[in-house]
Amino acid sequence: MKKYFLLLLLNTASFALHSAFAQPGEWVWLHGNNFANGIVNYGVQGVPAVTNEPPALYEPNEWRDASGNFWLYGGYSGTLYYADLWKYDPVSNLWTWIKGPGTTNYPGNYGTLGVSSPANLPPCRSYGSTTWTDNAGNLWLFGGLTVGGSGSDLWKYDVSTNEWTWMHGPNIISQAGIYGTQGVPDVLNNPGSRWECASSWTDNAGDLWLFGGYVGSGGMNDLWRYHIATDEWTWMKGGTTVAQPGVWGTQGVEDPLNTPSSRACYTHWKDSNGNLWLFGGYDFSSSINYNEMWRYNPVTNNWTWMNGSQVGNVTGTYGTRCIADAANAPGGRYETRSVWTDQFGNFWLLGGRTCCGNTDMWNDLWTYCVSTGKWTWVSGDNTASPPGNWGTLGVSSPTNKPNSRAGAVAWCDNNGGLYLFGGSTSPYPTPYNDLWKFTVDYSCVSCSSLPVAIFNSPNHICPGTCTNFTNISQNATSYLWSFSGASPGASTDVNPQNICYNTPGSYDVMLIANNTNGSDTLLLHNYITVYPFPPPQGIAQNGDTLFANAGAVSYQWYHTGVLIPGATDYFYVAQESGDYNVVATDANGCEVEAAIFDVIAEVQSAVGSGQLAIYPNPVVDKCTIRNSQFTMGAAATITIYNMFGVAVQSQIKNQKSEMTLNVSALNKGIYWLEVSSDQKTFRAKFIKN
Repeated sequence: MKKYFLLLLLNTASFALHSAFAQPGEWVWLHGNNFANGIVNYGVQGVPAVTNEPPALYEPNEWRDASGNFWLYGGYSGTLYYADLWKYDPVSNLWTWIKGPGTTNYPGNYGTLGVSSPANLPPCRSYGSTTWTDNAGNLWLFGGLTVGGSGSDLWKYDVSTNEWTWMHGPNIISQAGIYGTQGVPDVLNNPGSRWECASSWTDNAGDLWLFGGYVGSGGMNDLWRYHIATDEWTWMKGGTTVAQPGVWGTQGVEDPLNTPSSRACYTHWKDSNGNLWLFGGYDFSSSINYNEMWRYNPVTNNWTWMNGSQVGNVTGTYGTRCIADAANAPGGRYETRSVWTDQFGNFWLLGGRTCCGNTDMWNDLWTYCVSTGKWTWVSGDNTASPPGNWGTLGVSSPTNKPNSRAGAVAWCDNNGGLYLFGGSTSPYPTPYNDLWKFTVDYSCVSCSSLPVAIFNSPNHICPGTCTNFTNISQNATSYLWSFSGASPGASTDVNPQNICYNTPGSYDVMLIANNTNGSDTLLLHNYITVYPFPPPQGIAQNGDTLFANAGAVSYQWYHTGVLIPGATDYFYVAQESGDYNVVATDANGCEVEAAIFDVIAEVQSAVGSGQLAIYPNPVVDKCTIRNSQFTMGAAATITIYNMFGVAVQSQIKNQKSEMTLNVSALNKGIYWLEVSSDQKTFRAKFIKN
C-alpha cells in the first residue's frame, strides 16, 4: 500500500476495482433469462433501463453501429413475428426499446419509396433476413420471412434520426427476381423474395452484398451487389433458379468457374484485404449440410474453395482444444448466424444445427485463422444438444457455457469481446433471450507467425496505487511498454508489475510486441483511469471523543495500529489512552487515513457535569439521569443538543432524583443533555448507539 501526505494527515490509497473483468477463455451471462421463452420487459420506449429485456427470439436481425452499440430487429417466437427495434450498449450493459409497436405480427408501414418518416416501419421479420451496416453507420435490412411469405424489400434505418426508409423493391411478398444482365447494374434489378439469406457483407467501397437463401422451398446460389449511391442492384454471380450445383475446382485456387452450390448460408466474414467469406449452410434440394469455407474476391469477381469438404453431411473433427490443426473442421451445419471477426482478423462461429430433424444442435465455439487456413476448437462441447450452464448473472466462470442453439445472433465490442444473444435450442423452436459475452484467450488462438500485441490489467484505480499488467500477446519474443503518467514510465518485462499512478486522470498504455518477423503495436488511449483524491481526513478531539471528517462511505478506527472491532462510525469514544488512526473510504473504494497521537481517555460509566450523571452511556433506547441537587417536584426543561448546537429533542418533567428519558428517535452520534430548573443548569454528554 503506497502512502502519501496531506498537511499533517497521513493518507493511504488502496486498490479499487471499477468493474468485474471477464476472464480470458470464459463465458459470462450478462442479461436475460436462463430458461426458454424468457420474460420480455419493454420498459419505456427510448429509455434504457436495467430491467429492460427483449423477447425470447429465434433468428432476429442484428447490426453493430458506428459507435459500437448492438441492434436487434424482429425475430420469431412460436407462431409470432416481431417488429421491434432494440439497442444494447455494451458499456452500460443496458437494453433500450427504440422503435416498434410492442405487438406481434405487425404488417408494416412502407410510406413513400425513398422518403423517410417517423411513421415508417418494416413488417415483422425473421428467418434469416439480410442485414448490413453501411460506411455512414446506417442500418440496412432486406427480405426474410414475414406473415404469409418472404419479402424482397430493402430498408434503411438512420440511427441519428430514428427513422426508417423503404429504399427499393416491392412492398408485397413472394415476388420473383429481376436479374437483368449479369454484371450490369440497373435500377429495375431486384433479388427475388427470399429467406434464410443472412450471408451479407459491406465491402470496402461501401456496397452491400448478399448470397443465396431460399426462394419458395429451394435454395439459391446467386450473388448480388447493391450500390447505395445509385440505388441499383447488380446480379454478379450464380444461377437464376433453385438447386444449382456447385463447382469447387481446386482447393485454394481462384477460378472464374468456381461457385458454391445452392444453399441457405449463415456466415459472413470479411478479411483485412476486403475479401468476402462464407461457411457451410444447408441445401434443401439434396438434404446436405456443408462445412466448406469459400472466399469471394470482389475485385476479380471470383470464388475460391478454401477449406472443408465438398462432400456433404460430414461430422466435425475437433482435435484438441486450443490446438490448431489442418485436419480440424466444424461439422456440416446451418443456421450458424452467430459469427464474429475479432480485432486481429480471426473468424469465429458458434453452434448451429444439423439436418434433418430438430434435435441436433451445437454449442461449440471455433476460430479460423485466415493466414494458415486452420480451424481451432476453442470452447463448448463436441456432442450434439448439450445443456448450458449459466452460472451467476454477471460472474465469469470456466464452467459457464451457453446451451446448444441455432439462429442466435452475435456482435463484437470495441475491445474484441464476443457477444451472443437468443436463438433456439432443441426441440425447435425453443427461443431464449439471454445475452452472453466471451472473452478471448489469445494464448488459445494460434494463428500467425507475426506477433500480435494484446494485454489486460485492472484499469480503474486509486491515486497512489500500483497495478500489474498481464501480457497475452501472440508469437512475440520481446516487448516494449510505455506507461503515460506512471512510475516507472516504461518496461521491457513480459508482465510488468507495480506500475504506480500518483495523480488522478486518464492515461495511455502502449505495448510493442516483437519477433524476428516483425512487430505489432497496441495503443489504448485513456486505458488507465485514476480516481480523484478522496477528501482529506482529520481527527478532532472533544473530551474523550474522537471525530473524523464526516461524509465518507465507511470508516474504521485503529488503536496503536490494531483494528478496533465495530468502530465504524465517523466518531469514536476512546476507551484507552494512546495513539489512534482512522481509515475513511470514498465511493470509489479509495482510502484516506488520519492519525492523532497521545490521546488521554477518561471514560467512566456515568459521565457528568458537576453532579449530573447519565447511564447507561452509550445508550441505545432509554437512559436515566441523576443529580442530588434536583428540586423534587419542581418543573425542569430537559433539552438535547447535537454536536452542532442544534436542539433535537426537548420536554418538561417534574424533577425527581432519577428521571428516565426515551432517546430511541435520535440518530447515532454524540449529544449534550441540558437540565434547566430554578435558575440552575446542569449539562452532560452522552453517546447514542
